[in-house]
Amino acid sequence: MSECPHENFAADVAVGRITDDGGRVHSFLAEVTVRCLDCGEPFHFLGLEAGLSFTRPTVDVAATTLHAPIAPGVAPLPARMRSEVPGRPEDAS
Repeated sequence: MSECPHENFAADVAVGRITDDGGRVHSFLAEVTVRCLDCGEPFHFLGLEAGLSFTRPTVDVAATTLHAPIAPGVAPLPARMRSEVPGRPEDAS
């Protein structure tokens, strides 16, 4: 693990328009990467499967690029929400 405290970040987002053979757009995909500005170390995304999907978020093989399907406009409010709070390091033992 790096000695860098990772206090400054850079995030890059690329948005792709996925088209059919006729040029009609049928999907949009955001690809996100995050790195420490001070030491350059990449961050990886947690809890996602590696691969590519146009219906659910995935990551590349190193988990350093998030592939997230997106759509224009505002999404409807979800019927349910879930939140998780990480434990303190001393709780891990």
